[in-house]
Amino acid sequence: PNGNGERITFCRICEAHCGLVATVEDGKVTKLRPDPEHPLSQGYACPKGIAMTEVQNDPDRVLHPLRRRADGDGFERVSWDDALSDIASRLNRVREAHGNHGRDSVAWYMVNPGAFSYSHTLWVKGFLDGLGSPHYYTAGSQDVNNRFAASALLYGSPLLLPIPDIARTRFLLMVGANPMVSNGSLISVPRVRDHLRAI
Repeated sequence: PNGNGERITFCRICEAHCGLVATVEDGKVTKLRPDPEHPLSQGYACPKGIAMTEVQNDPDRVLHPLRRRADGDGFERVSWDDALSDIASRLNRVREAHGNHGRDSVAWYMVNPGAFSYSHTLWVKGFLDGLGSPHYYTAGSQDVNNRFAASALLYGSPLLLPIPDIARTRFLLMVGANPMVSNGSLISVPRVRDHLRAI
């Protein structure tokens, strides 16, 4: 938003969605801090969320299509039409170079925060289907695929992810998880360290 002042918002990096207060100066976010009034995170936010002003305001942040100059010295701004045509042409050359295996020559790797955007996920699926590529990879192999496998075995679907009622839990046994490091990924508990200590 334009103007100055503080705006209530939340972090979109992971599913905990910790509450943040953004300081806005001349339409630009200049500071993020944890929101003590947020009902779940209650003044907690990890360093990644608070540091997003550095990402957003980085002078090297790419805000429009760029193409490497022909002489190899830096980049030049190009139109979206030119950028997408160039990408499509190069992508087709990669696929054609691999003949019958062309569809296997393209893969997608998706991580946060794109994974928490329904539109990003649907677009990627349509893009890969259009190319005929079966190769869709995520950070899950390092993070949460064990939860999906357990859900498939326990409930018949990897998409059923019951969220435990941590606030009313008196005994918790965890196997193959370290929420002190993952910040409670897939249990959607901001301030997970406090909750675990309370149990």
